Amino acid sequence: MDILANLATGFGFALSPENLFFALLGAFVGTLLGAMPGIGPSTALALLLPITFGMDPSTALVMLVAVYSGVMFGGRIPAILINTPGDSNAVATTFDGYPLMQQGKGAQAMGISAVSSFIGGMLAVIVLTVAAPYIARVATRFGPPEIFALVLFGLSTVVGLAGRSIWKGLAMAFLGGLLGMIGPEIAAGEIRFALFRDLRGGLNFVAVVIGLFGIAEVLIRLENSIKLKHQSADLKLLDMIPSLSDMRRYSGAMMRAFSVGTLVGILPGAGGTLGSFLAYSAERSVSREPERFGKGAMEGVIASETSDNASANASLIPLMSLGIPGSGGTAILLGALVMYGLQPGPLLFMRSPDVAWTVIASLYISMTLLLITNIVAIPLLMRLVYASDGVLNGVIIAFCFVGAYTLNFQTFEIWQMIVFGVLGYAMRKFGFPAAPLILALVLAPIGENAIGRSLMLSQGNIEYFLQRPVAMVFFLLALLVMITPAVRALWRAYGRVTAP
Repeated sequence: MDILANLATGFGFALSPENLFFALLGAFVGTLLGAMPGIGPSTALALLLPITFGMDPSTALVMLVAVYSGVMFGGRIPAILINTPGDSNAVATTFDGYPLMQQGKGAQAMGISAVSSFIGGMLAVIVLTVAAPYIARVATRFGPPEIFALVLFGLSTVVGLAGRSIWKGLAMAFLGGLLGMIGPEIAAGEIRFALFRDLRGGLNFVAVVIGLFGIAEVLIRLENSIKLKHQSADLKLLDMIPSLSDMRRYSGAMMRAFSVGTLVGILPGAGGTLGSFLAYSAERSVSREPERFGKGAMEGVIASETSDNASANASLIPLMSLGIPGSGGTAILLGALVMYGLQPGPLLFMRSPDVAWTVIASLYISMTLLLITNIVAIPLLMRLVYASDGVLNGVIIAFCFVGAYTLNFQTFEIWQMIVFGVLGYAMRKFGFPAAPLILALVLAPIGENAIGRSLMLSQGNIEYFLQRPVAMVFFLLALLVMITPAVRALWRAYGRVTAP
């Protein structure tokens, strides 16, 4: 009852005309920024934080939270329409979103992805409302060994992302791991493989993603003269909204992805990118037709987007309950809380309950506004893409260059993008999958840092890992994932041999 009473109080503040206006403004601006490749939640919040100076803390936080949610919603738009993810969390959306666009099913993909984003984000907000204190206590028990085991489990999904050739997938994962080691080594503090001064901080992940997907897509389109398959001109808005039968059909995929995204979101440092890859791989592994994934499987889009938004909102749980940011975006929100004179963590609910519950209530409002605005905008977005089909290559190039430059406002990120664009083109020509490279590039630094800290804590004793039950569970899951394809192959071979 206390939760309902506090939430009602929060809605009382959040539904005031001023706060409602800034929630709508934040959702709209966040979606636009999220649709621009390279502008992730951290950059968007950093850009808009100064304009909140002088605002009431509740109003400022309502706007910033709406921007945060809007960016996560907007990343799927270029991922589906032009095969260029708005941020790293939307990379997995490109795997099936753009093939659906090429098949003339882009409007349906946009509609189901908006609904999936809403459901994943809204369910995570409900978890935040009801169970944040309890889940946060569990999250604090995840030390470096558990993080390393989780990363190893994530890397084991490369087997499912490899496509037709496991060896090519493993080769790309190995390359991604090597690229992830460029820059500082946390334990010793040494700089490795930095051939240029600008590489001393490591590769810029977003520039790599833009090159591998956006620039490579343009080169492929120029070579093959690819044209989008247009949808019917009389397609109505209701045709773009998933029906009740669709929702029943995809409900299992949404719930699985929500569970994965929420679990990953509450773990500081894990990130939504890992959550979306894990959810995508899990959905592919349970599918009766895994060969459809990567060629236009709606479940792939659903898994990525549901997990992405669930992870984003779940990362607010350690922020508001413990004062620990769960992602780059929530780190900016942590700074905003401190800047407004608020104390993140348990004291936030004790000393400023009106602000805390207003922020939580505003999440419900923001998610609803985002669903409505994103659904209504689908016809306009589709017309814009189809109208520019003849110059779409130029549009993609412009978005890519602007997105890469705005990462640090330096030309080195543009050169990174170009180099990886050429690499991505060569990979697609010779059948090497990009997903394992991206996954390993994300996870290698996290895993290296985690195992380094684990060995320092245990003074080099490997048995330390065996004494951590949660870590052992993830190790066993990783082993299970890796041996499953071999077991399936043996089973099929045995079945052919023994068949009459």
